[in-house]
Amino acid sequence: MGVIRASFTVGISILFTRLTGFLRECAMAFSLGAASYSDAFMVAIRIANTFRRIFAEGAFNASFLPRFSKVLNQNGKNDAEILLVEIFSLLLLILVCFSAVVMTFFPSLLKILVSGFDTMGEKFGLTVLLGRICFPYLILISITSLFGGVLNAINRFALPALIHSLLSVFVIGGLLVGYWMDLSQSSTVKIASFCVTSSGACQCYLLWNAVKKHGFRTSFKLKCWSGRVKDIMKNMIPGVIGTGVWQLNLLVDTTISSYLPTGSITCIGLADRLNQFPLGTLGVAMSTALLPLLSKLISGGRYEEAGEELNKGLLFASFLTFFATSLLSALSEPSVAVAFQRGMFGEEQVKITAAATMGFSIGLPSYVLSRVFSSVYYADGDTTLPVIFGMFSVVFNVIFLILLVPFSKYFGLATATSLASIVNAFMLMRFTNKNLRMKFTGNFWWKVFSQLVAALITYFFLRELADCYWSADLGTKSVKWLIYLGFICAAAVIFFLSTVACLCLAKQKQWKLWKKESWGYK
Repeated sequence: MGVIRASFTVGISILFTRLTGFLRECAMAFSLGAASYSDAFMVAIRIANTFRRIFAEGAFNASFLPRFSKVLNQNGKNDAEILLVEIFSLLLLILVCFSAVVMTFFPSLLKILVSGFDTMGEKFGLTVLLGRICFPYLILISITSLFGGVLNAINRFALPALIHSLLSVFVIGGLLVGYWMDLSQSSTVKIASFCVTSSGACQCYLLWNAVKKHGFRTSFKLKCWSGRVKDIMKNMIPGVIGTGVWQLNLLVDTTISSYLPTGSITCIGLADRLNQFPLGTLGVAMSTALLPLLSKLISGGRYEEAGEELNKGLLFASFLTFFATSLLSALSEPSVAVAFQRGMFGEEQVKITAAATMGFSIGLPSYVLSRVFSSVYYADGDTTLPVIFGMFSVVFNVIFLILLVPFSKYFGLATATSLASIVNAFMLMRFTNKNLRMKFTGNFWWKVFSQLVAALITYFFLRELADCYWSADLGTKSVKWLIYLGFICAAAVIFFLSTVACLCLAKQKQWKLWKKESWGYK
């Protein structure tokens, strides 16, 4: 399965997951608004998700999947199943012990992560309670991710990507139960937190069953340490540090947000949700599809073919992310109003969230590039350089926060994260392993440049369009959906035509973007 086809399969599944996540945030904004209860719930989920990205989506899969694929391809299914049992057992032991320690010392952890909260106040106590309820989700979703990695290794992408939508479905159910039963906001967020952990159990069972149907059986084995497991864990440690360093950027943002007015954490979280639409759909899809493909090609010594697949992926990624950036940055306020302005979420919260959305959108292309290029390093077994680059990005993030937040608060906080991601993406791209023999030809750069120019044209066009046809009072009216849909359609037409026009002016032969061969880099 080619990278674009595989990315499309995963992307469609993740798009559905992002849509359900969007509906979850809509339900939360409607029922809780942007206040103490929503902040506490947002922090509780964010902490569990932060460790999930470190253990489940990041370093572990990056270290496990290439080696599992190699064992499966070279030694057969029986040997791969032995490796799976050993890794499953060790991962479960580590996660249970780690979760027990974190849940025991959760108040102390929160005093660091949300130091702006009053430790004697109701919000801090509620955050501790919700965090302890949600944290077992880490164990369940990490095991789920392990099973998802096995399915990805045998080219089964859709279910592992689609299964994550159950988190949002369960939480939406909890929030609606609280709303329909007219419960207090405190009771509602407690129900929603229990739904988080319940969704993890459901996801884990479904993927375990899928892995079993494909002939891989799992069991707990106390003596699970072997030479291959040692090799995986050895390569995982730098990745854990690297992923943890990048997640530290988000935790630093949370800490800074805790000093801003109540509701700021919620508003910034909702802005990140809008940013996650293109990032999650494209960035995660592309990296998920690339990792097993590149691992297979590199392990077989087919470096030139791996470089070709990477370049095709880059062109496809840049086209969509430039468009998404122009759309979100030019229409930040309409986007937030259409998405969240209802119920307890008012006009003031829209303005705060819109400012953060614009800041996050600036770094959207670099977020996706980081995902794509990280797959290159992981597929080639290099987990050290991403760690070093991640450390640099944290330093730059802190510097940008110091420079920007005092003057532009919400926009500055989001922009600092974006600028740090740009630095990280540049370093990853600049020092990519030369064994892949990537050839960034003049034709490739002309295509990227044409997309960038088209994005700028689209941005200014949308700004003028929004000034003429959008006003703050439209955020509460049903006609906003029709107007916003018109904006998106117009933007898509302008961006596509502008890209084609730029390619024609540059005298590029492959300017017919509706044809498959136009997405080559040669």
